[in-house]
Amino acid sequence: MSWRDILGVGNSIKDTSTHNTQYTQYTHKASKKSNSANNANCAEVNSKLLEALATACDGLTITPNKVKKALATEYIEAWFSGEISIETLTGFAHALQQRQDIDQGKRPAHFTYKATCNHCGPIWLWCAGDVMGCPWCWNRATGRPIPRPETIRCADCEHFKRIDHPHLGHCQKGEPEAIAGLWDSDQRHCDYYAIKQKPK
Repeated sequence: MSWRDILGVGNSIKDTSTHNTQYTQYTHKASKKSNSANNANCAEVNSKLLEALATACDGLTITPNKVKKALATEYIEAWFSGEISIETLTGFAHALQQRQDIDQGKRPAHFTYKATCNHCGPIWLWCAGDVMGCPWCWNRATGRPIPRPETIRCADCEHFKRIDHPHLGHCQKGEPEAIAGLWDSDQRHCDYYAIKQKPK
């Protein structure tokens, strides 16, 4: 019996006789009983799944309901049939938590190494070295913050717009600055730093 059978997906008793009122009444009663059973089974499956997801989310800030919403129907069915273990659900919950943290500009706990992304510049990562792309690239593309392991120079940033002064400018991202603006060579921490694109 599949997960769909348990939940009664696509299953219903149809009235095949329009002349026999007794049969019609019987099928309607049977249909109500079937729906009640399906609702009970659905609630039981949801309860068991949420219980497993609560274990998978232990120690995380992400909720079991949020993990459940992210699970595709086929994965829920695979969990119900025993093809997916609690360890797999735990790994999925941790990956989802990591993605959520990154989207919010928070550094995941295991990102302990300083690395350099070809597109994002200095970043925190799970390994050191130079990389062509990184998990922070989506933040850069969508204008979200990226925590930096080191200070940067405003002059090297795409968001630094010079004024009529050889060294002063303003941050187009609205980062804190003096009334006169930012001195381009000053070293500072900035989560919105973006490597200045070279003119083609």
